[in-house]
Amino acid sequence: MKAFIKAMNARDFAGVEALLADNFRLIDNADKELTGREPCLALFRRVAELAPDYQLEVDRMVVHGDDILIAGKSRTTSPEMGSATQWRARATPTRMLEWQSYSNALTPSMITLVQRTED
Repeated sequence: MKAFIKAMNARDFAGVEALLADNFRLIDNADKELTGREPCLALFRRVAELAPDYQLEVDRMVVHGDDILIAGKSRTTSPEMGSATQWRARATPTRMLEWQSYSNALTPSMITLVQRTED
């Protein structure tokens, strides 16, 4: 888990790719889902383009088997993408299986926001 966050913050997408399961699932705060390593990597890369200073900051992390609960912030100067956040992840010792974001109702869907900028 820490390797995933470190790679994301460093924009090390080769490192992120090595950590993601083929069927990795991303669920944003609006319950919009994206499934598969390649679509999720494309979204992560696009977030880095739109918000080059985007960082995941972890305040607390609790691991229970394959489930990980994380409290922290997504920080950026982009007002649409930064917020106090909680995440739920599922991971094996070698692969990230799922990443889900939870934040306040005023934060827009990250997936929708990024996909809208691609059109």
